[in-house]
Amino acid sequence: MQPITAFTLRLSDTEALTQPLYFNQQVAGVNIAGRQLEAQYRCSLPNGTQGYLLLTSYDCPFEESIECSLLDANFKLVASRSLSQSYHSFLLYAHWPVAGNGLRLHYYDQLVWDLHILPSRIGRFGGPSLAFYPVAKPECDPRTASSMAELSQRLANIETGR
Repeated sequence: MQPITAFTLRLSDTEALTQPLYFNQQVAGVNIAGRQLEAQYRCSLPNGTQGYLLLTSYDCPFEESIECSLLDANFKLVASRSLSQSYHSFLLYAHWPVAGNGLRLHYYDQLVWDLHILPSRIGRFGGPSLAFYPVAKPECDPRTASSMAELSQRLANIETGR
């Protein structure tokens, strides 16, 4: 997974749940869920071709969610998945690759999940899928532990007015 900055969303004046996607300021020809682009990565799809993984949110206070969109090289949506729960916040704090097919997602409240791109379960006739897995002991991974400590310090500084 390689972080990139080529994609943008064109927000409409409406409260639409999907927005037009642009790649290098050119129309990509696809709408994706969300109103704010949180992260974008170039990745390899399970079939060996290039693709893109985009993370978006709706910027809805106290009910934040993450929408994940997996696109092929022609910007066709090949998989999508949401991480949300009513009255629960999934406000993304940090993210980084953990494997060729995975991202670590660190949320406020010290929630840590991994997102993986998986091959089709029905063979060559199906497309890839996206799966979330909660990280059971995030403090055991040095990078995750560091991110959690940074977030704790940041929140402590806000509470003390620093």
